[in-house]
Amino acid sequence: MRISLSERFQADVRALPAAGRDQVFNVLLALPAAFRESSRHSGLGLRKIHPSGIWEARLGLGLRLVLALGRDEAILLRVADHDEVQRYLRSLYY
Repeated sequence: MRISLSERFQADVRALPAAGRDQVFNVLLALPAAFRESSRHSGLGLRKIHPSGIWEARLGLGLRLVLALGRDEAILLRVADHDEVQRYLRSLYY
């Protein structure tokens, strides 16, 4: 699985404190295995949140990692809190 980082994702990560960046890094390492083995989904809280193929993973209590899945690629779109993720989803078209 190839992982791509959007410009917005990179800006979101740069704005995080060091502990938040560590959480992002740990989730990035776990993503390929989580999609290969469905039993690993639960630890990340990985779930589909939009019919267009947008997924989210938990980065702890307050943050979510938002990604789009392609055939062999995951495009990391945002790191945001729940409210910001909801605003992002409302901006998408079904």
